[in-house]
Amino acid sequence: MNKYDFSFFDCPIDRCGTATYKWDMLHEREKCDLLPMWVADMDFRCADEVSEAIIRRAQHPVFGYTTQTDSAVQAMLDFLLKHDGIALTKGQQAILPGVVPGLRTAVNVFTEPGEGVLIQPPVYGPFFAAVRQNGRKLVENPLITDADGRYQMDFDGMEKAFQGGVRLALLCSPHNPVARVWSRQELDKVYALCKQYGVTLVVDEIHRDFVYEKDAFTTALKLDEAEDANIIVLTSAGKTFNLAGLQQGALLTRNAAAKERMVRHMHRMGVEAGNIFAMTATETAYRDGEAWFAGLMAYLDAARKMLKDELTKRLPKAIMAEQEATYLAWLDLRAYGFSTAELMRRTHQAGVAFNPGTDFDPRQGEGFLRFNFGCPHNQTLDALNRLEKAIKQS
Repeated sequence: MNKYDFSFFDCPIDRCGTATYKWDMLHEREKCDLLPMWVADMDFRCADEVSEAIIRRAQHPVFGYTTQTDSAVQAMLDFLLKHDGIALTKGQQAILPGVVPGLRTAVNVFTEPGEGVLIQPPVYGPFFAAVRQNGRKLVENPLITDADGRYQMDFDGMEKAFQGGVRLALLCSPHNPVARVWSRQELDKVYALCKQYGVTLVVDEIHRDFVYEKDAFTTALKLDEAEDANIIVLTSAGKTFNLAGLQQGALLTRNAAAKERMVRHMHRMGVEAGNIFAMTATETAYRDGEAWFAGLMAYLDAARKMLKDELTKRLPKAIMAEQEATYLAWLDLRAYGFSTAELMRRTHQAGVAFNPGTDFDPRQGEGFLRFNFGCPHNQTLDALNRLEKAIKQS
């Protein structure tokens, strides 16, 4: 068994040729080799415990229909209790094929066609699609920045949106891409407004474990522990343990009626059971992955500090949002005077690919890039070299 120290995470791994979206699809689309610092999965080996559990299961030669086991549920509930201090029962969770399907299910279940759904851009792109592609009205309440450039929620704008008939609010917590950890006070304000205006709150907490200050994160399930609270949390081990390709998530709520409505809708869509390898990996990760994840967080903590320091030296006019959470840095490059299209042209020419800021908001994201530093430190430094070259080239 490996020791999950810096040398483990420093070790490069060749992902090309493994049908990976992050590497293979990019190279196929662009017809050239680019260093991918975009899609939000990590270029690290998963925990040995997880790999070995999948191999053991694969050695049994029957891969029939599956059912969620009590041990798998308990492993997740134990992890949530230890890390977030929330005690849930088996009946207060349900398996999902991922957080994004959960967002889409919530939009269909808790609103009718044409009704308003609130999001807070810049935000993860599927928030937009979950609303638009299901025939609902997209209501944007953009984040604002304070005097220090720190992103905040616009509570006045939120209340006006709720007064205008919004029935559902989709919250990203911690927030992707601006890396904010919403405080308990901020979350209490959100929920108070939701409760006042009868708005259902659905919270994407997939990055819940990537928080650098101890005890800074508050799960939305702590805002109201009543059994009729209109709070639904969507999460997954996919980000935490780098298992995104296995496609499994979880719905968490104390509201039995809300859970039943979502589960019933998923069943109508044919979503009734999970993937056998996803369930094996997820259970093992939650039960036996603590050492790997502790090593990962120490490594990412060093990476975010290194990225901030190097960026300040190399591109002093660039602004990196305070990295309170996630392994996704939000870079403001507007001071260099390039449009997003020009930034993408220059970075691709320099051999590196980032997410354009406009993926997260066509307006507020102009002149921004999202930088995925969930990779070996040398890869991060290589990407910085290429970014510096892209910005400084004549």
